[in-house]
Amino acid sequence: MTKWLQDLMLLHRIVAVIHFLQGLFMLFGGKFIAEQYGWDYSIGFAAMVEHHGSTLICVSIYFWFLPSLLSLENLKKVSNLGLIVQGILILMPIYHAVFNYFPIDPGFFVMVFVLILLMILFFRASRQNEISD
Repeated sequence: MTKWLQDLMLLHRIVAVIHFLQGLFMLFGGKFIAEQYGWDYSIGFAAMVEHHGSTLICVSIYFWFLPSLLSLENLKKVSNLGLIVQGILILMPIYHAVFNYFPIDPGFFVMVFVLILLMILFFRASRQNEISD
């Protein structure tokens, strides 16, 4: 496997950037999201999407700074929590798609593929026995 795909610190940062961008989109794109799916845009919808966006930004801060705070060996240990967080964040849209909360489009499949791929890379990198420079 390519060396950068095994870099747990880099993978944390990639996850952080993805969640930060998703969070910004949720914070500032609520009206666009509602229009895209044909939903009514209301104060309640705006509050929920902004809350979700701010939560994603908080998750991104966690993923960005964690590699700076822990040694690589401790980062490997705590990465199980990161996998659980990622699992929850991917299960919710899948649950919503299964129950037709929104129409499934190619973007949904791209998002699911990217997040699952990152989870697999994350898992493999956290299980490495050798510390790579």
